Amino acid sequence: MNCDIVVIGGGHAGVEAALASARMGKKVILVNLYKNRIATMPCNPSIGGPAKGIVVREIDALGGEMGRAADATQLQAKLLNSSRGPGVWALRFQSDKIEYSKYMQQKVENQKNLTLLEGIVKDIILNKNKVSQVLLEDGRIIKCQVAILTTGTYLSSVIHRGSENYSSGPNEEITTSTLSETLKRNNIKILRFKTGTPPRVKASSIDFSQAKLEPGTDAKLAFSFSTKNFKPLSEQVPCYLIYSTLETKKIIEENLHKSAMYSGNINSTGPRYCPSFEDKIVRFNDKEKHQIFLEPESLKLDTIYVQGFSTSMPIDVQELMLKSLPGFKNVVVDKWAYAIEYDCIDPTQLKLSLELQSIENLFLAGQINGTSGYEEAAGQGLIAGINAVLKIENKEPLILKRSESYIGVMIDDLVNKGVNEPYRLLTSRAEYRLTLRNDNAEIRLKKYGREVGLINDDEWKKYEEYLNQINLTIEKLKEVRFTPKSELSKKLNETGQAKISQGISAYEIIKQPTVDVKELKNQIECLKNLTDNQLQYIVVHIRFAGYIQKENETIQRFEKIEKKQIPENINYDNVENLATEARELLKKIRPISIGQASRITGINPADIQMLLFYLRKKYNKK
Repeated sequence: MNCDIVVIGGGHAGVEAALASARMGKKVILVNLYKNRIATMPCNPSIGGPAKGIVVREIDALGGEMGRAADATQLQAKLLNSSRGPGVWALRFQSDKIEYSKYMQQKVENQKNLTLLEGIVKDIILNKNKVSQVLLEDGRIIKCQVAILTTGTYLSSVIHRGSENYSSGPNEEITTSTLSETLKRNNIKILRFKTGTPPRVKASSIDFSQAKLEPGTDAKLAFSFSTKNFKPLSEQVPCYLIYSTLETKKIIEENLHKSAMYSGNINSTGPRYCPSFEDKIVRFNDKEKHQIFLEPESLKLDTIYVQGFSTSMPIDVQELMLKSLPGFKNVVVDKWAYAIEYDCIDPTQLKLSLELQSIENLFLAGQINGTSGYEEAAGQGLIAGINAVLKIENKEPLILKRSESYIGVMIDDLVNKGVNEPYRLLTSRAEYRLTLRNDNAEIRLKKYGREVGLINDDEWKKYEEYLNQINLTIEKLKEVRFTPKSELSKKLNETGQAKISQGISAYEIIKQPTVDVKELKNQIECLKNLTDNQLQYIVVHIRFAGYIQKENETIQRFEKIEKKQIPENINYDNVENLATEARELLKKIRPISIGQASRITGINPADIQMLLFYLRKKYNKK
């Protein structure tokens, strides 16, 4: 078999990588352990959340598929953090995990230039340290120019429950160890991480009267720019909230020695921001109760995902824990919780394009790079797929800056700072949160999707119309005026939203943070035909104009040092007065700019000054 690109692994990273590469015109083979399990959800049945939801919007703006899939298969929609500043607003959809996987399966099977192959990859064959072939366990060989590893948590994975442990991938699926050996053989540093998942229980066995209803919203929310149909609240499936009890806490404290995590069976590092439930009890022992969300998995399943109740306890203890929860007296378990250990790499061995520094044409994306989460994986997969094609075409890679995307923040963090635990995107990781908003993903990134060929003419035309309507509306709002005696002014005065005592423009009315803009839609003609996302963008643009301007000035200063390029062939041994640690880090990571070098953990300002002095002297770089 021959192709341009082999994608190894059909999870969220692999699907985006394969679809992007094929849509950019390359012949792609996607090798997955199971032909009928594409982009499955082995953990939580949801897409989005703080920072993550913005990543999905960015994936869509670049031409990826996750946003469309999430919109088409949602059970419930929410806009998180809406009571806070717009820099942290984010969409989160409860997903039908059966339908989500089916949607992606169909996209893969119907995509031109893309072939789905069931099999286990045994080895990646190199020729002069460059990818040339992929070898399958059954002896089949695929000749290729590029390979993209997106193996998730399937590398040498081990399941743990109490003292029980055995070799397995998620949900009792196949695991593979040969690719870990391939990486080790080629001197790639391997890390050992852990994650976990909570029990799934029968919805029909829960007494929901003891839980608090957590409904979705009737707002017209969507991840994808192309989505025009929105699920009304009446058709959304509810989630529920309960709290653990003192009895739950007591059971865990009495059986803590049986937990795989605390018995010494697991020595690898787990995710700090998604800890096991027993870890919560140990770390926050003063708390008497913890939130637990009950989330439906699919309309085709009678199962509830017990969000926040991840554990590595043995089954008998898990049963006691579950039955101590409100409404769980007669609970029936569909799948028991477990912890899983797996191999990943130290991501400081990657280029910002997600190609390995030491092996040409081998790209890595997703949890193999030390991240956690479907959204982080999909974002990396899309970038790896795009850059694999650009590499074949001898073009410059697409490297998103920290100042223009959360995907850029994530990849920059991975490469420059490395990981000592599964990496999760948080809004606090971004310096420019007001710029990297939920409502402006298209404006930030659509141009890149267009440039690489993932945004077609029709989509681009619709985007231009969308942007033009925003700009025209902002100008019209400055022209439309209201007197104190107008119906709108009276209503705003009576409700205390604003004090209007003289003529005022619609622009100035919107600028006031106490005004509910939804009330203005029927009063101001130019707002009537806007989408919710356009209206949100306009409101933020008007109300936060001063803050946005200050942030843009900061970004401009930041980009000055980003533009100071470091020659690829620089010999760091020749840079005088560098600290030994800085010299070794620069040799290892090989930053492409002064800006990137300054963000490497362990390199201080004095080292940067020495590097700048050397570049001016040697290369006449100012």
